[in-house]
Amino acid sequence: MPVTSPSKTHSVGTLTYTKPALMILFFWLLWGDVCYTLMESVTAPIMLKRFERLGAMNWEIALILSTIPTTVYSILNPVISFKSDRFRSRWGRRIPFILVTLPFLVLALVGLAFGERLGIWLHDALNLSGVSQNQATLWTLGVLLVTFTFFNTFVTSTFWYLFNDVVPERLLARFMSWFRVLATLTAAFYSICIFPYSGTHSTEIFLGAALLYLVGFSLMCLNVKEGRYPPPAPYVGGRTGPVAMVKTYVKECHSHRIYWYLWLCTFISQIGAGVALFDLYLKQSIGLDMAQIGIIAGTVSIVVSVLVIGVGWLADRYHPIRVLLAAQALGWIFVTPASMTWIFWHPGPAATWTFHLSALQHVPFLGQFAIFQIQQVFLISLLIYVGLAAPVVALATMWDPVMLMRIFPRANLGQFCSTNAVWRSVGGMIGALLAGGFLDLITPWVGKECRYFYCPVWSVCFAVPSTFFFLKFYRSWKRHGGDRAYVAPMLETAAHLPPVPGTTVLQSNQL
Repeated sequence: MPVTSPSKTHSVGTLTYTKPALMILFFWLLWGDVCYTLMESVTAPIMLKRFERLGAMNWEIALILSTIPTTVYSILNPVISFKSDRFRSRWGRRIPFILVTLPFLVLALVGLAFGERLGIWLHDALNLSGVSQNQATLWTLGVLLVTFTFFNTFVTSTFWYLFNDVVPERLLARFMSWFRVLATLTAAFYSICIFPYSGTHSTEIFLGAALLYLVGFSLMCLNVKEGRYPPPAPYVGGRTGPVAMVKTYVKECHSHRIYWYLWLCTFISQIGAGVALFDLYLKQSIGLDMAQIGIIAGTVSIVVSVLVIGVGWLADRYHPIRVLLAAQALGWIFVTPASMTWIFWHPGPAATWTFHLSALQHVPFLGQFAIFQIQQVFLISLLIYVGLAAPVVALATMWDPVMLMRIFPRANLGQFCSTNAVWRSVGGMIGALLAGGFLDLITPWVGKECRYFYCPVWSVCFAVPSTFFFLKFYRSWKRHGGDRAYVAPMLETAAHLPPVPGTTVLQSNQL
């Protein structure tokens, strides 16, 4: 009787997957990403349009849509990430944080769906005669948005770390590549198919996102199993309590120069990126309508999703840090000059170019396209965003999480990622607020219609020092071993703990 070889398995921690079980795991994780991406994609664009209708000032938009939510995120994310790394339960250390907050997040989305009506009702019910109806509605939406951010932080602080815990390490890069592709395609679907209706059907879009997240993300959490983890390491000095927790967090994440270079690069670059909050207004100012904006955003997402597979191969071959250096160089050479086009050249929205394709004149069914016109601002925008910016964006996707997983200590990945998120969030919070003030400040000199053309100027001012610190970070990485011998520096706080005995083998019907 012939001997059959055992089926190939893949392991991570105490989990061992058969091939069918691994495919089902990938399906549920990627399905969860689709639900989460669609849920998150609807918030900012719809809120921007609502604030515009309510006559909000730029600083108010930045405060409500960026500064306050980012402050909440910056405070909660380190605590949740630190606690999640050290949390132990029969459900794992990541999934409980997602499941417990899921119903509250859904309720917040439902509240945002009816936020304008609720604001009007509160204005009348509380007899707020000293406040305009629009202002009452604006701050009602702000409170609902902060509530949404509070519960969403529990998800954003743990969902991405789940991959590191349940996906086998040697397959993690390939999984993240397809994860990025699917997320980008999902964003493209939203931009092309849903975004054009965000101004007229915002309530329906919010309710749809809430239902999708409730059902879809719940199914993912119930079908993905975490393994068992060794006991958490003690805090610095062997003490316990909040003070010891903060001391451990700060010392472990800020004890080496290489991390400081990364934190400063992240912080400064996000101050410059804070002006991206007004990118929709920039596109509208140059003469693009909502449908064209959706087409451009969707096309960029599709192009990036195609390029990122090849970029992942480049990152594996040459290291993500070098791919990011190439992205910065290409950005300075091509994208930065092109982004300032509208300061010096701005045709009216009615200006078009006529193209003659004489070869099509005698082709059946195509002759009608032999001569066609295209709006100048639309064509130039396509060239800038799709032809120049999209390849740079694809290269830049290697920053998070691909490069961070190669740079940070694996055992404390969540803790270090949360530190990076704090620096990024604080920079974005400050940047959005200051950028809004900057745009309001230059309005008397450049005019209300042209002020958003200067958004790239704000970005460039902070891109210079950010690039400087990234180069310092690169040199420090090489000093710590570079390609062949890099070991993430880590403050020793405890002896190595023994692994958890026992392995859970998951078949396809156990996921």
